[in-house]
Amino acid sequence: MNNKKFLTVQDMVLIAVFVAIITVCSFIQISVGPVPFTLQTFGVFVTAGILGTKRGTLAVIVYILLGIIGVPVFCGAGGPGVIVGTTGGYITGFVFTALIIGIITHFFEKSSTWLKLGATVVAMILGDVVCFVIGTIQFMFVMKTSLTVALGYCVIPFIIPDLVKILVATIIVNRMKKYVKILN
Repeated sequence: MNNKKFLTVQDMVLIAVFVAIITVCSFIQISVGPVPFTLQTFGVFVTAGILGTKRGTLAVIVYILLGIIGVPVFCGAGGPGVIVGTTGGYITGFVFTALIIGIITHFFEKSSTWLKLGATVVAMILGDVVCFVIGTIQFMFVMKTSLTVALGYCVIPFIIPDLVKILVATIIVNRMKKYVKILN
């Protein structure tokens, strides 16, 4: 019989801490139209980069489930209405962002520092693109608008800020990941 647990108590604590980090990041926002600028994606980047595929994705899922049941974790809002609203696709996209970051960074875990850093940046960019695609499709559906309008509201204004978030998150992940490994 296999005694290996799916999650240890330590895993659960780390997941809870990173759910809190994503939540705090979601409260840091600047309203710039129908899609606010927040640090949610930054929280997801750091979470997935440090915790990896399983724990990082679970942290994002727990964050989303808390919001769905009404805990105000989505920029101070909660409930299923947020998930089906204009920004819900981006929130749902966080799951895929975390998966992509976790899978790619795991593959390069034993590589040289520069290759690891490059892989982390690429993973976060790919994860962000997937999140943009899912979120923008839902935005277009909910707002009944064209792709051009949606790109103007939901993608173009966020490209540079997201690249900055990715670079900062990569530095943090590179510095902090070793400490989480020590805990294992």
